[in-house]
Amino acid sequence: MTCCAIVPAAGGGRRFGGEQPKQFVPVLGRPLLAWTVERLLSVPEIDRVVVAAPAGRAGETREMLLREVRVSRGVDLSAVAGGRRRQDSVRAALAAADVAPSDWVAVHDGARPCLAATDLAAVLRSAAGSDGAGAVLGRPVSDTLRTASGGRLHETVDRSGLFRAETPQVFRAGELGEALDRADRENLEVSDESSLFASGSVAAVGASQPNPKLTSASDLPAIEALLRGEHEVPNEFEAAVGHGYDVHPLKAGRPLILGGQRIPHEAGLDGHSDADVVLHAIGDALLGAAGLGDLGVHFPPSDEAWRGADSSDLLRRIVAVVVERGFSVRNCDATLIAERPSMAPYRSAIEAHVAELLRIEPERMNFKATTHEGLGPLGRGEGMAAHASVLVERTRAAV
Repeated sequence: MTCCAIVPAAGGGRRFGGEQPKQFVPVLGRPLLAWTVERLLSVPEIDRVVVAAPAGRAGETREMLLREVRVSRGVDLSAVAGGRRRQDSVRAALAAADVAPSDWVAVHDGARPCLAATDLAAVLRSAAGSDGAGAVLGRPVSDTLRTASGGRLHETVDRSGLFRAETPQVFRAGELGEALDRADRENLEVSDESSLFASGSVAAVGASQPNPKLTSASDLPAIEALLRGEHEVPNEFEAAVGHGYDVHPLKAGRPLILGGQRIPHEAGLDGHSDADVVLHAIGDALLGAAGLGDLGVHFPPSDEAWRGADSSDLLRRIVAVVVERGFSVRNCDATLIAERPSMAPYRSAIEAHVAELLRIEPERMNFKATTHEGLGPLGRGEGMAAHASVLVERTRAAV
């Protein structure tokens, strides 16, 4: 059988918190959604993936998947705008998939990045061999269940026969579409697709491996541990520290760009690119930690292609290369050396921007500034310099 995977990932992740939806949160150096889609492609039966993305982010999501997901065979990765409800997102992705009614589709949560290939294959086999509507991956409930109200426990609920439905959930495209239409007619809102089908019509497949969903920030450490454990590379160093340094003279008439932010000043830094010493130092530190040379090797000043280049774009490219090498960034500390201007008003914006470029949480990025106490060319205000240190961690074998 072949199967199209549908990934509802249009939610805002309000329970998770943070400034961006949880499906885009960096996990070991890659967006969570990239891990999820890569897991779906771990079996040959999945020949297409359609992601339902937040409104206005479909194009960005597809570009991210093409950049971040390792694909060793011919598959189609696409993204469409999802809807307010989960079933609206599934419907939008199903329409974009343009599959025949008899084709199989597997709906999988975008926030479940630890799906085991063996479990995915098992639920696909069960659906294909079932005479019912489809199959769902999950696990029997093993915890004691109690009702609670007013902060007190009350009745014990009999857990025998209870099954925790997870994803993927696999159905024929036509039957899933009809079930979604029926739910709309009946004004029914469901939290998963199996709830759209009649009792006893869907096969239950027990998961053999953990398949957690990222719902709140407290779920993240366990998910990181599972992914890290599966991608450890023996006989390779697991972490590395890199140091970077850059210096540029000041020149009247040039804009001053520091940490990707345009800073009001009477002069800007002079260089082949935009001369952002902060981002250049960070880029050099990253390349050094990964054993990839320095900034001049990758973006030589003799190459006109990089004249006036945006250093944010250069750092974005460096991060992509470092990730391909099998590393993720764990934290960064950067120091600007300049007599003027005061950088205090711009610190938060710089940290947030650089954290996004490095694919790390903002609290793992630290920026500070100091003067040269009037000593030498830097002390006389003739230029600016920056130092940066980064810690990278190996998360998987190099591509």
